[in-house]
Amino acid sequence: MRTSFLYSPLLFLIALFAQIGQTQAQKIKSAAFDYTPEAAGDQYNQRIPKKAFTVSPTDFVILSRKSDNTYAIIRYGADLKKATWTTPVQLLGQETVEAFSHNNQTALLITHRVLPEQGSQALYGRLFDVATGKEISQTKLIDAPSKSRRLAVAISADGSKLVAYHSITRNEELRSIQAAIYDASLTKIKDRTYDLAGAGPQVSAQIQIDNHGNQFVSILTSNSMRLSVRRYNNRNNEIKVMEVMLGGVFDGVNVYVMDTYFKLHQDSSLYAAVLVAEEKKGEYHSLKMVRFDYAAGNMRFADEFRFTPEFTEKLNKATGAKRLEDIYLSDILISSEGQTLVIGEKKYTEGGENSDYHAKELLLFAYDEYLHPTWNSVILKDQVAPAAEGFAGISYNAHLIGNRLQLLTLETIKGKTDLYTRSIHLLTGASEPPKAVGLNVANDKQVAFVKDFTTWLDERTITAVNRPSKASAGLRLSRITFKK
Repeated sequence: MRTSFLYSPLLFLIALFAQIGQTQAQKIKSAAFDYTPEAAGDQYNQRIPKKAFTVSPTDFVILSRKSDNTYAIIRYGADLKKATWTTPVQLLGQETVEAFSHNNQTALLITHRVLPEQGSQALYGRLFDVATGKEISQTKLIDAPSKSRRLAVAISADGSKLVAYHSITRNEELRSIQAAIYDASLTKIKDRTYDLAGAGPQVSAQIQIDNHGNQFVSILTSNSMRLSVRRYNNRNNEIKVMEVMLGGVFDGVNVYVMDTYFKLHQDSSLYAAVLVAEEKKGEYHSLKMVRFDYAAGNMRFADEFRFTPEFTEKLNKATGAKRLEDIYLSDILISSEGQTLVIGEKKYTEGGENSDYHAKELLLFAYDEYLHPTWNSVILKDQVAPAAEGFAGISYNAHLIGNRLQLLTLETIKGKTDLYTRSIHLLTGASEPPKAVGLNVANDKQVAFVKDFTTWLDERTITAVNRPSKASAGLRLSRITFKK
């Protein structure tokens, strides 16, 4: 095992928080923003974590909930006070938004519709012209009995391909998946079945689709110890399978996979980060990462990062925690040169129906283009939100520009509540102190920041929806330009 530290975690934390940087924004333009929070859904795992997309150097489109069954897709330009266009979207009684995406020409809204009288459910895709806002088409993508598992969809990074799918189960065990693949105009490319009956017992699968339309189906088998990834293409019926044993018995200790995170790279490879835990004690054992390279036809393994007693003791001392717990994999970022960063985050609720949500420290693990570890560090933060908001306003936004990672968080640091940015060099881990954006965000237990609407227009300009600390102010949509 090779693990490289450029900083000890504790020393790095002290370096991060020894000082708070000056206010960073160079220019802020804002306008009143009308928004109704989502009333239902899993607050722990947001179905639509991103509701804003850049469509030009100055323009962006957003999806905003206006009332119980009404949304709007809106395009903004340089003038935030007057939208370029607004298109209302009316939903039926038992219809909810499933996904929101875009490509160069269209915005895509996918909804999930239940028809109780027919005993059915379906996914519908609706296309909107990003130039005019006009709805172009509405297409039923896939349907299934309402008693089946909820239908699902995966969309490629560029919005040009999607796969809608229906999980077929027997006694809660996943047997197969019926799928339909579409292009950006919602023209069906192919129907296909992912037959999983011979893979061994499993209860769920994760599906990704790349910009070429290849589908990657990932399943855990062998009592959550083996990871199997199958790639399907749209040209023929060839299935390429790669699998690896990630759990098992190590030094006499039985370990199993407890959390996974997948990231597609557009070179026909899939990155999988995995947290494994000890079965008997339930304690974190290690972080593993695998690159499934279907172009080369092989797998590449990163060196295992062990959560040794020395590491966990140092981390717990820095955070004040009694043990390492509630850490979940939250992102894999890949640079154009192939350097990789895995991010884990501590997230939990206090327990109880209306308990607060907490988002705390970030664990960062960096690798070079050959998956050799280069550095790792910890970023301390302490965010709290009421149950009604969940993680909609806390946690973090991450954006990679070249070899520099930009993190955006809502925090109260030294008595000042604001959006804070951190800039971290991907190759070295070197970081600047967190800098306040300068929005002076409210801190009164009401909705103060909705991170779903945050997007980068370019490397120096972002959009954000927040509520200033002024008592009479409501939510504001802001365009923020940072200093060079």
